[in-house]
Amino acid sequence: MKIIFFGTDENAKLVLRDLLASSHNVVLVVTVPDKIRSRGTKKTPAPVKEYCLENKINCIDQMPEISDLADLCPDVIVVASFGRIIPSEIINWPKHGSLNLHPSLLPKYRGPSPVHTAIKNGDHSTGVSIIVLSKELDAGPIVKQENHAIEKADNLKTLTENLFIKGSNIILKILDNPSKIKEAKKQDHSFSTMTKKILKEDRHIDWSQPGEKIINHIRALDNNNAAYSFLDGKRIIFFSASFMDDCASSYHYLLGSKGNRPPGMLGIHPS
Repeated sequence: MKIIFFGTDENAKLVLRDLLASSHNVVLVVTVPDKIRSRGTKKTPAPVKEYCLENKINCIDQMPEISDLADLCPDVIVVASFGRIIPSEIINWPKHGSLNLHPSLLPKYRGPSPVHTAIKNGDHSTGVSIIVLSKELDAGPIVKQENHAIEKADNLKTLTENLFIKGSNIILKILDNPSKIKEAKKQDHSFSTMTKKILKEDRHIDWSQPGEKIINHIRALDNNNAAYSFLDGKRIIFFSASFMDDCASSYHYLLGSKGNRPPGMLGIHPS
């Protein structure tokens, strides 16, 4: 199978690596233009583009033209964490259409933050869906789905990575048997739910919430866009949190005795 791959971030890179290691042929990688990704003015490439440059893989950071598709004659397009809208004339061009990896059990949690939403909502399980890409966001027919348990130790990074690894394995099985794409089943749109883009204000911790919700809120964000609060006018960043036993820390005397500790009292764990 000749493949054109669309992807951008570290999770997309996991899928690209598997495709390159398979018996299939990735004839082109499409990613996004370089941009400023941290403080300063220097633009840097996305992880997928950086990987392609290091490994001399044919890669472009602009949307391909139809003439490019005609020259390359791809059998299928594979999309994983691309983050851009792909025109219909491109996704419908290959013989087997275009496959998209989405880290939820569609039609639940369509949109930009399915993993974040699953963790924040306290879900015990989620999954991955491989769909035929369509004009409507995350609404295409489902080729294959698999469930995945959410562990208490999971955070946004670990859960997303595991879902993309699982999704990548499913994609490889589909590519080995492309007739499965024609058997894709339409989603029941009446059960669809939509997630939203996470804004800076969404990361602020609401200390009036129960402890479990606060912990889930922190777990559902990553280190680059972590949860935060304020103490004496200074922004405090939270990367992880857990419930603390009375004797879990040498600082436990700061927390008060068991049964008298007010909600929201913080302690410091020595690790």
